Amino acid sequence: MRVEKQKETIDLDKLIDNITLQSPNPSKEHSAENSFSRLMARIQADSNSIDIFRRKASQYRVWLAAATVALLIAMSGWLYMMLDTDPSFIVTVNNSGIVQHVILPDGSNIKLNNRSKLIYPEHFSKDSREVFLEGEAYFDVAHDKRHPFIVRAGELNIKVLGTKFTVNASSQMPQITATLLEGSIDVADKKKHMLMKPNQQLTYNVGSGKMLLTEVTNASRETRWTENIWVLSNTPLLDICQRLEQQFNVKFIIMNDELIGKSFTGEFYTNESLDSILKTMQMSTPFKYEKKEGNIIIK
Repeated sequence: MRVEKQKETIDLDKLIDNITLQSPNPSKEHSAENSFSRLMARIQADSNSIDIFRRKASQYRVWLAAATVALLIAMSGWLYMMLDTDPSFIVTVNNSGIVQHVILPDGSNIKLNNRSKLIYPEHFSKDSREVFLEGEAYFDVAHDKRHPFIVRAGELNIKVLGTKFTVNASSQMPQITATLLEGSIDVADKKKHMLMKPNQQLTYNVGSGKMLLTEVTNASRETRWTENIWVLSNTPLLDICQRLEQQFNVKFIIMNDELIGKSFTGEFYTNESLDSILKTMQMSTPFKYEKKEGNIIIK
């Protein structure tokens, strides 16, 4: 038996080609299309960046064609709303290998993990505070009853007033997870929603749309990555491989059936090399691995 983790990748150029930008003023269409394309290219940048894009929403409308990737669909709708209500927004891309600290316009504190992206307006609207996340982040949200804070992560909307929680919504992972430390949050997709309490974790299956709510004995353990520490606590090998795929942009192929059910416990610094992590894991469970054309083959 051969277990191979499949990952969907987004061909950004093809998706941009399928996005149609139209304006009541035809002379503005070309500039609008270029602006949106530049934004999407910035989101996919391979280096740290914080850029402000200003758009005159009243000059054009953005019509976003359907895409096969649910994450981009959700993101596109959010961008349409932002362009229509606020002409300025900021894109933060973290590929530094360490956690990046971001302070939002309302004073909320965000810790953005490596290989993660955060989009938010330069100034929040009068009604709400909305941000878009692709990747993993820790949120310490400033309390404001009149302006709910909403995190858009793939198909999920996570609504809060003021609280502390984490979200992992990587496009390379088959699920989105939210872990609540303080306060309460409402997690919803298009069909249902769940209200979370402290020390609960919600797992959303991107493929099936199913939500699973579980209790966690120590929710703060889920935030150790904000200190650049990755904690394993009887973590299944498949989950570890998914995380390493996200962290190092590789693909794991597990050839040894006996390893599939194995779990690991330990701590690693998030800036450790892939070889260092795998060699440490070998100390508790002997296995062999080799690198081949961007794949890590575990035997």
